[in-house]
Amino acid sequence: RIGKEEPWATLPRMTATAAAILALPLLLLSPLAEAAYFTVHEGEDKCFLETVPQHQVLTVKYRHLENPGVECMLVFKDPQKKQVFSKRVGQEDSEQGKTAYMTQQRGDHSVCVQCTGSRWFQTTALKWELSVDMGDTEFTKTPATKGNMKGIERSVLSTMARAEAIEAENEYERSTEVEFRDASEVVNRHVVWVGLFIMAIEGGLVLWQVSHLRDFFRREKLI
Repeated sequence: RIGKEEPWATLPRMTATAAAILALPLLLLSPLAEAAYFTVHEGEDKCFLETVPQHQVLTVKYRHLENPGVECMLVFKDPQKKQVFSKRVGQEDSEQGKTAYMTQQRGDHSVCVQCTGSRWFQTTALKWELSVDMGDTEFTKTPATKGNMKGIERSVLSTMARAEAIEAENEYERSTEVEFRDASEVVNRHVVWVGLFIMAIEGGLVLWQVSHLRDFFRREKLI
């Protein structure tokens, strides 16, 4: 359309070659989530822990392989083991699906697969494929224009989202390291003071024993 700018035209003007060169290092550095293949028995649940900073998107891709017609749930739990989000996986869902949750606090979040029992006194081992990753590389701040972006534009935005997630995770690890170091220093100081206190008590006991021994020897006229 003449005289009207496309919604995604605000992206920096760059050739496809230049954008690919800039995006390649980040794609190489970004960790890819590997899918886990496992089984869950009916009436049981299986959980996975993921350490996530605050206000980051926890993305889960899943597939219920060879679904025999059992309804399951994907449950997200915060560090206090409180359920904060759930996703129903119906009896008819056998294709790969995706869901995401933005964390409200940092720490170890649990992603659990819970399947209801379909038979009395008999449980079936259900096959699952699951991958948990931090950040949503397909997320854009203007979802309405997502369909208009093709090729390198989508790759650049996905790489930028991945880079932001990696930066947030690194910042969380640094802050956790600082907190652990401060806690270790506090514990070490307490240990030093306790050691000095014990040494003072032992020194007082030694002086008390020496004083009583000296008085005993004097009474017995040994000195």
